[in-house]
Formats: sequence, C-alpha cells, structure tokens
Amino acid sequence: MWGIIMSEKIWNVLFLCTGNSARSVLAESILNRDFGAKFKGFSAGSQPKGHLDPTVLALLEKTNHPTGGLRSKSWDEFARPGAPQLDFVFTVCDNAAGEVCPAWPGQPMTAHWGVPDPAAFEGSEAEKAAFCGEVMRMLHNRIGVFAALPIRSLDKLSLQKRLDAIGAAQPINVLVLCTGNSARSVLAECLINDLGGGKWKAYSAGSHPTGKVNPLSLDVLREKGHSVEGLRSKSWDEFARPDAPRMDLVITVCDNAAGEVCPVWPGHPSTLHIGFPDPAAAEGTVERRLAAFREVYGMIEAKIRKLIEVGPERAGEV
Repeated sequence: MWGIIMSEKIWNVLFLCTGNSARSVLAESILNRDFGAKFKGFSAGSQPKGHLDPTVLALLEKTNHPTGGLRSKSWDEFARPGAPQLDFVFTVCDNAAGEVCPAWPGQPMTAHWGVPDPAAFEGSEAEKAAFCGEVMRMLHNRIGVFAALPIRSLDKLSLQKRLDAIGAAQPINVLVLCTGNSARSVLAECLINDLGGGKWKAYSAGSHPTGKVNPLSLDVLREKGHSVEGLRSKSWDEFARPDAPRMDLVITVCDNAAGEVCPVWPGHPSTLHIGFPDPAAAEGTVERRLAAFREVYGMIEAKIRKLIEVGPERAGEV
C-alpha cells in the first residue's frame, strides 16, 4: 500500500494560486493552526503579488489563526534545492472565473480545490470581510475532510480519487429572503448552515433590509448554540452581482397570512415559500417577545430539518 510505504512524518502540503495574497494564505494558516499535528502547510503563487490582502490578514488575526511568517512568494522557492519535499500540492484558483491554475512538476499528490478570490471582490469593507469569511469557511471544510483521510491506509489511486472528490464537492447554495432581513431569514440562514453538515450553504437578504439584525434573533441563536459572527442585515442586491454565488434554491419566509408581500427572485433557481410569522412584530415585555422568537425559531428548525432530509429536488414537500 502506498500509504504504508511512506515513513512516519509530518506531511508537507503546498497551496498554490496566482497571487498568493489571499486564498492560498488562508489555506496555509488554517492547516497549520487546526491540523498542525499531522501536516505542515505552505503557500505560494505563480505570479505573486508580493503582499498579503489586508482584509484576509485582518480576518486571520481576528480568528486567532497564525500570521507570523506569512508572505506572498513565488512557487520557485519550492523548486530549489533544499526546499521542503512536498507530499501534496493543491491549487485553489477559481476556474469558474477563468483563472489559469499553475501546474506543479514532480511527484507529489495533486488536486484542484478552486474557490473564489477574496482579493478580487468589489464592495464595502464589511461586504468584503463577510466574503473573506465565506471563502475561509469553504477552505476549512475542504481541509478538514482532507485531514481526516486515512492517508497511510489508502493506495495511491484511492487517495487521488478522494482528493479530487474534495475539490469537486460543491455545497447547495440557498438564499433565504424576507422583507427586513433581521429575524426569520437570519434564523433560517444559521440553521441551514449548522444543520447542513457542510453540504448546504445558506445566505440571507431582504428586499427592504432594516440594516440591523434584531437583537432578540441574536439572543436566541446564541442560546441555541449558534455562532452569530458575521451576521448582518443586507439587501438582496448583493446576490444579483456578477461575482455573487450562484443560487440553487431561493426560499422566501414572509408571512402571507399577515399581508406581507414576498420578494420575487429573478433568474432560474428553484424557489420555495415557507411562511412564518414575524417575531419582530410581537409586543409586550422583553420576555414575551423573546418567547415569540423562540417559537418561530422552533418552527423554522422543523422545516429546515425536513428540507435537509429530503434534499433540494424535493423541496416542495417541505
């Protein structure tokens, strides 16, 4: 078996992209922080920019990922005598955006795990930070699957198939829409992401966003064990831009019974309406309003669990 022949050692992994300022740097830092007991990560670029993207660097520092020694550098450094002997080389360029990935010579195991380029994102600082966070999540999911592989017990062909499958696996993208994007759609976004096991990726937006997530939404999410990092009230216009993720399913969660008018999404993704009452409309004491949020959270959770069970092809059964 190929894995058995390999000596007991730390596996050297090189992440490659074009500029080595964002994606490959994120991957290097993720691997070294979370899986450093088994792997040593490096990164490089075929046409390095010579500097790190400041939003990416800020995100790494904010999330307690190592940044010491990170720099934008040429892949030529890893072809020199005395360079680390590489066991794996992964390219993270985005073929969907027309990028050309560098090809690595030699005999390491290789695979393509393309993700969008945060350095190319256009928008506000807050929007770019959120986009960087999403790319980090995508990379962390793929790296986590890789790190869990039984490398030493797989023959080379089987391992290559596993590596290729990691890059080919794309999550089901879901956009949850309501009017204000402060309560129901935010609750649904968190539930899909946390219950979807990495196979679903949810976003939320509003046709008339309030600009602020309802504090009681955040309270209930924290109470239920969800992370609220990066949640914000935003316009659906963000998801109509050319660089926005392509949606597989758009869900509206407005309450037609209350006379709300749901936004209509253009294009051709599958659409689904699952109406819920607006907990933000509840009146009374803080505890009574919080109880309304808990109740709606429970309603949304039941529907999301059913959706994940049946899959997007049978979403109409939810």
